[in-house]
Amino acid sequence: MPPQAALVNGQDPRQNSYYKHPAKKLNAKDHQTLEDANMTMDHDILLEVSVDTDRSSHSGVHSIGNELALVPLEPPRSSVSIAGGPTLSNGHSTGSGFNLYQGSSVSSSLTTMDDNYDIYRGERGGLAGLQNLGNTCFMNSVLQCLVHTPPLVEFFLQDYNDEINRDNPLGMSGELALAFGDLLRKLWSSGRTAIAPRAFKGKLARFAPQFSGYNQHDSQELLAFLLDGLHEDLNRVKQKPYIEMKDSDNRPDEEVAYECWKNHMARNDSLIVDECQGQYKSTLVCPECGKISITFDPFMYLSLPLPSTVTRAMTVTVFYCDGSGLPMPYTVNVLKHGCCRDLCQALGTACCLKSDEMLLLAEVYENKIYRYLENPLESLTSIKDEEHIVAYRLKNGARKTKLEILHRCPDNVKGGDRKIFGTPLVTYLVEDPQYGANIEAYVHRMLAPLGKAHSSTRSHEGKENGFISGFDGDALTM
Repeated sequence: MPPQAALVNGQDPRQNSYYKHPAKKLNAKDHQTLEDANMTMDHDILLEVSVDTDRSSHSGVHSIGNELALVPLEPPRSSVSIAGGPTLSNGHSTGSGFNLYQGSSVSSSLTTMDDNYDIYRGERGGLAGLQNLGNTCFMNSVLQCLVHTPPLVEFFLQDYNDEINRDNPLGMSGELALAFGDLLRKLWSSGRTAIAPRAFKGKLARFAPQFSGYNQHDSQELLAFLLDGLHEDLNRVKQKPYIEMKDSDNRPDEEVAYECWKNHMARNDSLIVDECQGQYKSTLVCPECGKISITFDPFMYLSLPLPSTVTRAMTVTVFYCDGSGLPMPYTVNVLKHGCCRDLCQALGTACCLKSDEMLLLAEVYENKIYRYLENPLESLTSIKDEEHIVAYRLKNGARKTKLEILHRCPDNVKGGDRKIFGTPLVTYLVEDPQYGANIEAYVHRMLAPLGKAHSSTRSHEGKENGFISGFDGDALTM
């Protein structure tokens, strides 16, 4: 249900709007919602309440006459915040606020620190969480980091009003610092109940419209805005002097660094500068005359590149060219800028390559051998991650005649034609073939492990490695 502009304590108050213009009478009805009355966030309403002396005396509340109260408009919640001049609470003047009880609680938003924050009583604070207002986890993560930074906690839990620079044209009249300080104090109270940062979110949307709404944003961008805004709101320098930067002129770095930091502090002096800023050294060398210019520049953030990995994982299927086993995939880590020899060594270790064996690398494309990677010094950067790389276990020195076996099966789409499937098998013939029977013997020996794979487990392994156990034809390439 939307909040309504209801009467306070049963009286007939006169309501005046002070939003961005002089006092203007606001005729809000009891049944009107805040939206219908054109009230928005940060909209101050002045209520002039007439207190009945007779009724007050019977109820135990002593009247001091008409009361004025500035009512800051906030999102709907269980209590209505009222702040402003001297008020009454159970017959006692509190100075900063009062509590009226009529169904819902009306409490002050500007109470003393000792009343609300038990951190000074030795109780552990800072255990409260922040509720998400939509997709505002980006904001909550930044706020939790800041409100748990010890120097900021110590600063904002004390009286920091004298530190606020309300006249800084680059700042926000201290409103951002006040909103952040109020939120920090609430989070550092002794309670553990999660807090909805609606008031802070409203201030943030007011000064940084890019963060308005309840969508996700970049946390770093928000952090940069908050630190810059807090710095300007807390800048102790009221009048920034003009300072002309001097050249280093071959002076010691310590002297130049001290001078640059002193000049920076003459224009920027705040808690944020004390805790979150530094300076780095920049060196420029003229390629023509060789003159060296050294400057020291302030910084609040350092953009560092993510460390690039020096290794890459490669998955290669190793085939037995003597028919002694089924193909087996291996995933190995090699240097990203390594060579094919490094890949062969890693594969040899993974598949327990024998001393009298070697590996032949090949790239398979569309079920055919696209190229052989026989140069051991070829860079691995030439192999893309999506390329299909296989390795064949061969006997050392058996490099006379190369035999490739392609797998074919009937193509039902093209009717009677055969299509190539799977991964080719490769081996070397020890002797030059004189008869077709010799080649047939090689083929049967290499296909024997596939023919024996009748179990479901082995059949599944064969499919994963590009094989189908049921084949009815082979094509030989020599």
